[in-house]
Amino acid sequence: MKKKLYLKTWVLTTGIVAIIIGVITITSIVSENIFSNMGVDNNSYVLRGLVNSYTPVNTEIDKTSMRPFTDESVTINTNYYDSKKSKEEQEKSLILYEKTYMPNTGILYSNDKPFDVVAIYEGEIISITEDDVFGNIVEIKHTNNMTSKYSSIDNIEVSVGETVNKGEVIGTSGKNKVVSVSENMLLFELLYNGTNVNPEEYYDRNLDEMR
Repeated sequence: MKKKLYLKTWVLTTGIVAIIIGVITITSIVSENIFSNMGVDNNSYVLRGLVNSYTPVNTEIDKTSMRPFTDESVTINTNYYDSKKSKEEQEKSLILYEKTYMPNTGILYSNDKPFDVVAIYEGEIISITEDDVFGNIVEIKHTNNMTSKYSSIDNIEVSVGETVNKGEVIGTSGKNKVVSVSENMLLFELLYNGTNVNPEEYYDRNLDEMR
């Protein structure tokens, strides 16, 4: 009797195992067909969900202004005229043209080789003119009533109404009739609410937050 009971138990256990193996086999075959029709394998299907749920890390956007050039060999020829500076510094910030001294309303940069002139901040090109003394002049309107003015530039690569990004090339250094020490000059002016300010005090600052 015990032998028959053992036999029945063994047969029942074997049958259950066989059924489980059969179910696993069928499930595997069906899954394989599904993934095959989808053009992916099991692993790629599983990983796809993980990849899609990935959240990119937010990167901070640089909103600071920059100098109107990237060539580090560019130097200052004549500083901005500041009435608050010493008499000696004021004298060095005067421009002599046709026997007349004029206060420099910007910063006059120069170099012994041509250099790219770039936008100090994103903005809209509002004016491109030609002056008999200062050469070609490009004006860019920025946010918060800021306007940058680039004089004595050649090979202008922008047009009126165009929006430019910070660091975008707008032309190359040129010459003017005021200072003839080099043919690679740039007179850069910065205006806040229509009034000239010292550009050196506004570099590397967020113009959006200026008050």
